[in-house]
Amino acid sequence: MVPTLEGENDKLKKENNLLKIRAKKLSDLIKDQKTIMDLDSLWSGKAGSRFAGQIQPVKLVTLGNLATFTSLDFAHIRPGQPVATGNSLVGLVKSVEPPVIKVVLLTGPDTKLGVQLDTGAKGDLVYKNSQTLITNLGSNVIFNSKTTVFTLPSSLMPENLIIGRVDKIISNQADPTQEATVILDQEISTGRDFFIITRP
Repeated sequence: MVPTLEGENDKLKKENNLLKIRAKKLSDLIKDQKTIMDLDSLWSGKAGSRFAGQIQPVKLVTLGNLATFTSLDFAHIRPGQPVATGNSLVGLVKSVEPPVIKVVLLTGPDTKLGVQLDTGAKGDLVYKNSQTLITNLGSNVIFNSKTTVFTLPSSLMPENLIIGRVDKIISNQADPTQEATVILDQEISTGRDFFIITRP
């Protein structure tokens, strides 16, 4: 009887930790919703947005292996900066050659980005074998096919831009890590009101 109670206690502790992580993510998403409202103010031309100087609106020109954008101002745009729509990441700036900004898609072979799951686990987003994948997830990481994937913060990347949701979990007995395929939240081909985050 005692081992059963200990096992049940451990299970409840793990569930409690996952709930704490999800509560933080929900709190962050509420903050992100405020960000979207501020972006809407910026797009509609309302003065006083707290994002002035932090984002640069861009316009999609062409879409191929790389997306090509243009902007009215190139002063603060640098390679590696995120390209987003709403609160979803759609690509990364590859190069800036006014009047053109070349952007690597999340479905491009040059994609490599630190990500986290809504469970708190961390991995790398890559594109290989015609699939967007999260790699380098520990074998003990618990997640499911509806788990949300977010950006990790860096000097160029804000935390918690939505990338998408886990589709399938791929495991290999010979590899101590797990991989998962990802369904992107937003793709450039269907997005609108794009912007580059120039200061996270």
